[in-house]
Amino acid sequence: MTTAGDDEIRRLRAELAQSRAISARALARATRLAQLVTALGKVTEVDDVLECAVCDVAELFDADIAVVLTPADASLRVAAQWGIAARHLPSGTVDEPPAAGLLTAGRPVTAASVEQVPAPGWLAANGLSHVAYGLLTVRGEHLGYLLLARTDERPFDDADTQELIAVVSRISLAIDNGRLYRRTQDQLRRLQRLNTVTAGLAGMVDVITAARNIVDTMIEHVPVAGAAVYLTDVYGEELAAGGGAEWPRILGDGLPGVPEGTLSLRLGTQDPSAGRLLLTGVPADGTDARSFLDHLVDVGGLVLEKALLFQRIRMQAETDVLTGMPNRAYFMETLGASLSRCRQDGSDVAVLFIDMDGFKAINDTYGHDAGDQLLITAAQRLSDTAGLHGIAARLGGDEFVIACTDTSAAEAGLLAGRIQEAVDQPYVLRLPSGAVEATAGCSIGLGLAADCGYDASTLLSTADAAMYAAKQLRRAARRGSAVGSLVGTVPPAAGIDHDDDVG
Repeated sequence: MTTAGDDEIRRLRAELAQSRAISARALARATRLAQLVTALGKVTEVDDVLECAVCDVAELFDADIAVVLTPADASLRVAAQWGIAARHLPSGTVDEPPAAGLLTAGRPVTAASVEQVPAPGWLAANGLSHVAYGLLTVRGEHLGYLLLARTDERPFDDADTQELIAVVSRISLAIDNGRLYRRTQDQLRRLQRLNTVTAGLAGMVDVITAARNIVDTMIEHVPVAGAAVYLTDVYGEELAAGGGAEWPRILGDGLPGVPEGTLSLRLGTQDPSAGRLLLTGVPADGTDARSFLDHLVDVGGLVLEKALLFQRIRMQAETDVLTGMPNRAYFMETLGASLSRCRQDGSDVAVLFIDMDGFKAINDTYGHDAGDQLLITAAQRLSDTAGLHGIAARLGGDEFVIACTDTSAAEAGLLAGRIQEAVDQPYVLRLPSGAVEATAGCSIGLGLAADCGYDASTLLSTADAAMYAAKQLRRAARRGSAVGSLVGTVPPAAGIDHDDDVG
């Protein structure tokens, strides 16, 4: 026979056991929740976060099905699932879940039987009894929904609901961290790519090569459908490089002839600009690709300006200021390269050394401006006569030189005759008092590389000596001798005694 005291003891023992069981379950769930939080903290990709979440959350809440829905345009898509085969999922997007209107940032979780809160139609065939919905949101941004379902009659209790609130909050933070990580990695890759592309462009010093690389970079790395670089000169804007579309050679007002929808961008920071960049199929404003494009436009403008500056400096260093011809430095550099090549293939190089005979007399009689006009005209005649046969340069003063590759002594002699004929033609000098016609001949010396050991300095000295010998022969001819110069007697300038200029 039991007493009231024994019953009370048994009751207390039962309550204690129940309390210990509840505490143990709560501790176990808290432990699994901590493990879930730890697991989510170890993954960085959003897809990995979602896959980890559905598996661990289904186990944590003893759910038969777990699904994560994320926004896709104006609808939702199944981003991760557990407990349901992929073949049983809808192939496209899905509508908002029936409980979506019950969820807010202040009340992110709801749980009930399917009679109270229906399950989505595409899950109804799985025999669900109870469902729980969680709103995934961070800083007011809608990230999607977490859906849990049980097929038995066990409802989601208040403890489940409270813990699910903590879970959806942690999943939302993990998604946000994953997106931040992805953006950071994407930005790092863009910066690395921009650095690589910029380094490649920065090495360009040739203008046309720089323009070609700007076009190729835009099409390959942005990418755009078509690109063209136009350079600004005295004639307007001329095509330097283009690709991906048909581009006009010269740009006119209103950009006639360019593809429809073309974007025109200024290249460079100077005024006038170095050129213009035309693009088709450009990325939309606000996208990462458009930001990358804007960076490349800035870099391309700087590269083009640097290449144009280098071109101007090189032209100044290699060009005679008065005549616009190549100068001595450029001629010797080019001659050295030609000699190196011709030495290897056994061909010959001829150098014609030309000295004006009437320059000093014209300069002394009519002034330096007249002398400059004579040199400019003579330089043009020499360049036109040499044509594709060789390179003509001004060494200084009234001395010029022409180098011809892959030639012979006979061919060089014929060219010397044409030069003599061209230089002997009268010159019209524009003076303040009016135009004056004058003639001024020249003496020409010939040197051949095969006779000089393919040495540039020796070859030039040989041609110079031959020119001096021709000038001496011309002097002797003027004194009544029957001896002629290398290419014939040089006629004096009309009305000018320039015997003192000879030699």
